[in-house]
Amino acid sequence: MNLTIDDRALNYAREKEGDFIVKTVSASGGCCSMEVRDITIEFSKDFKGSKKIYNSYNYKGVNVYVEKGLELGEDVLIYEKIKLPLIGSMFGSKGIYVKYF
Repeated sequence: MNLTIDDRALNYAREKEGDFIVKTVSASGGCCSMEVRDITIEFSKDFKGSKKIYNSYNYKGVNVYVEKGLELGEDVLIYEKIKLPLIGSMFGSKGIYVKYF
């Protein structure tokens, strides 16, 4: 697995001195009563996650914690999707997938 963080996201993490957390968010699937899961990327200055729940990776001094159970492709990218006034930066990923059983 080859992890990369794009320059804007990397600079943001270095300036704010924090880490990225990749995890799933669940919601009901409507008429089929199937749980729908999606991936969210959060930024944290003080991450206290458990090693039992997250795998830890490092890219140029910035930690990326990925929830166990997520599928990682050959190339994984963490990037800044958009920067909004008042809300701040929102991040996305490529190469990380939800595993359905």
